[in-house]
Amino acid sequence: MSSGAPTITALDCGWLRTQQRTLSQGGSTDEFSLPVPAWLVRHPNGTVVFDVGLHPDLADGPESLGRMSKLFTPELDHGGTVGHRLAHHDVDPLGKLTVVLSHCHFDHSGGLCELPNARVIVQSGEWNAMLAAGGYERSLCDLGHDVIAIDGPHDLFDDGTVTCVPTPGHTCGHQSLRVLTAGGPVILAADACYFGHTLDDDVLPPFGFDFDQQRASLDMLRRERSSGTAIVPGHDADIFRRLITSTF
Repeated sequence: MSSGAPTITALDCGWLRTQQRTLSQGGSTDEFSLPVPAWLVRHPNGTVVFDVGLHPDLADGPESLGRMSKLFTPELDHGGTVGHRLAHHDVDPLGKLTVVLSHCHFDHSGGLCELPNARVIVQSGEWNAMLAAGGYERSLCDLGHDVIAIDGPHDLFDDGTVTCVPTPGHTCGHQSLRVLTAGGPVILAADACYFGHTLDDDVLPPFGFDFDQQRASLDMLRRERSSGTAIVPGHDADIFRRLITSTF
């Protein structure tokens, strides 16, 4: 490997407006907006994008969300999708990128259509569940990419610096991404942990594949946090706003 640690850059790939009770058990009907990020990870030996945000059609309205439009209102500008964000950071969205999907829900896989030459790394159980279409929109994911379906942890560069970490529960094959930056280890948790306070209050969403698995994944993230790993939750607006201004 060339010298230099990998870096992480937050990409704003849309927001979703919803009620608090949509994402938190016991939540209210008050509305709030949550970020839908992608994460650009630059490694000396390659470029990785962790999750890919919303589909560009949602800039024109919520119609393509189908039944999910009853729960979420997209807030997306034309030119605010992952392809444009990558180009802004001098990364060719048509290039040979590696995309790691935490899971196949619409707000994490929608931008795949803008990265046609990427190879996609996803847990095999998640990919198979998506192909079976239960709770997923297959047309967002099954686009003819080179798909590497993995089982368990996966070291992307064989040097321990960028590693897929299984965090099941939210979906059957959810995974997070652990990145060893110059400032220390970081786990991009995606929907294993929606908000920063989730690690402390243990309040889960009202839906999920397996709540026991999700609690076990949260326990793992807490252990990592206790050992000095920074945990970046998937949809925490305050944390995301702080991170969007810097590369770490």
